[in-house]
Amino acid sequence: MLWSLVFLKVICLSFNLAHAQSFDGLKLSLPLRKFQVNSGFGNRTHPVTGRMNVFHTGIDLRARSDTVFAILPGEVVKVSADLIIGNYIIIAHGAYSSIYGHLSKSMVGIGSLVASGTSIAITGNTGRVTGEHLHFGIKHEGRFVDPLKCLYFFGNLYGNDLYLFLNDLFWVRKPSGVNYSY
Repeated sequence: MLWSLVFLKVICLSFNLAHAQSFDGLKLSLPLRKFQVNSGFGNRTHPVTGRMNVFHTGIDLRARSDTVFAILPGEVVKVSADLIIGNYIIIAHGAYSSIYGHLSKSMVGIGSLVASGTSIAITGNTGRVTGEHLHFGIKHEGRFVDPLKCLYFFGNLYGNDLYLFLNDLFWVRKPSGVNYSY
């Protein structure tokens, strides 16, 4: 798992996944300027309850009052709060949506159209947490998928190909070991 995180970081740096806003084309941005995973996607021991084999629907990224960025252009479809994920934002990107949780402050409202790299929030420690971080998740047609694999894959598609893929209009050869069957 550690090698894949290092590999993702190298890939992200090599593709210059900057946080500059992209209005002229479809580009990927990372959700935070500094990208350090504290907890991965999938089954884990829950850090608050101690329960084993609890499914984690996203990844937790280290943060301390950091600016959160939209990963892709899209429409803000939900800005809300609940007891588990705290204050959160959901952005729709075609058949995919990105989820940003445990926020201290939202900078966008429902219906806002955002570009890649748009500042959307500030990280926090709302909801059920052991400390401040960003919970980042991705859904495809309502099902949670591994955000690291998605970021890697999205980072390798550009412009029209990425648009078609996000809207399930284009099926390309997936990297080996990445399961995108839903």
